[in-house]
Amino acid sequence: MIFDDDGSPDGTTALLYLLSHPRVSLEAVNISYGEAHPRVYIQHVGRVLASLGREDIPLGAGQDAPLAGTDEFPEGLRESANDFWGLPLPNAGQVYPTQDAAELIVSAVLQAPTPVTIFVSGPNTNLAQALRLDPRIGENIAAVYIMGGAVLVPGNIGDLLPDPANVVAEWNFYADAVAAQEVFDSGVEIYLVPLDATNQVTIGREDTGQWRLGGETARLAAAFYDMLLNNWGTEEAAIWDVMTAAIMVNPGLCEFQDLSMNVVTVAGNASGQSLVTSSGGASIHVCLNPDADSIRRELAEIFSSSR
Repeated sequence: MIFDDDGSPDGTTALLYLLSHPRVSLEAVNISYGEAHPRVYIQHVGRVLASLGREDIPLGAGQDAPLAGTDEFPEGLRESANDFWGLPLPNAGQVYPTQDAAELIVSAVLQAPTPVTIFVSGPNTNLAQALRLDPRIGENIAAVYIMGGAVLVPGNIGDLLPDPANVVAEWNFYADAVAAQEVFDSGVEIYLVPLDATNQVTIGREDTGQWRLGGETARLAAAFYDMLLNNWGTEEAAIWDVMTAAIMVNPGLCEFQDLSMNVVTVAGNASGQSLVTSSGGASIHVCLNPDADSIRRELAEIFSSSR
């Protein structure tokens, strides 16, 4: 599979889960435009992977802008990503070779002997660009799992911006609506895990305590979520990207419904909204009913048994 995140704490935790899973083979790790500045955060990822003995995985950094528009995550959040969210960073000062993320997706997909699954837990910018570069890659993509969108529930722009005019979009689609729509239109098999599903699953310190029974990878995953619980002053935290990764490896963890969908790409108060349409939309498999208890057990099992 190919991993593509925007440098978020939960996205990085999802990467650590996938690194820990015995059935996952990571062919590339990319950072897209979104919560982080791609060329800065990919070096953080490289340092973490090196500390875990995984310098064999190619690294890609995307452009630091959406395909269109000017919607972006708050700069304060991106500065926190530059600082690796305040967590200790291994191999500080080391620099690792990177490639253009879209070009890396194209080469990894075309060279793969069997169809590749792509995981997208940030804006869809890198994958959309890869499909623009070479649409043939769609023939060797088994599926794309996306954390994004808000189908039947409100958006989450207000989580980071005070009193937003846009109350219908989810951040990953809002930040690059054109990219999301282009991926929808590409014809690849898409499994979407929207806010409808992620709003239903949270973890707390009992969960991260179980994770810490594992090795270095699991302890870093627990540190990310303990940090979020401390910063937010809450007992429970959502696991948007982490649960999407678990569902990708174990699709039975969620009940999917086939919906015809589009993403609003016109600038305005609905930009990035994910719309269900009666006709003319892309056919998307949408996770609406996740098995929260089984997802938490899956994460605990994989992390606690990791090295």
